[in-house]
Amino acid sequence: MELFIILIAIVVVVSLIMGIYSTNKHFKVKEQEIKLERERLELERKRLELEEKGLEKR
Repeated sequence: MELFIILIAIVVVVSLIMGIYSTNKHFKVKEQEIKLERERLELERKRLELEEKGLEKR
């Protein structure tokens, strides 16, 4: 009976560790996606500014 409880405890601990790792990885991916979206928006803003400057010179 003690062995059964120890095995269940090991399974629970491993499951918690895997859950924490998975969640951490998910948040890092989301953080990277947000960073890329900010960079894309910044590049789009710069492109629009350059287009406006080009139209003003005409």
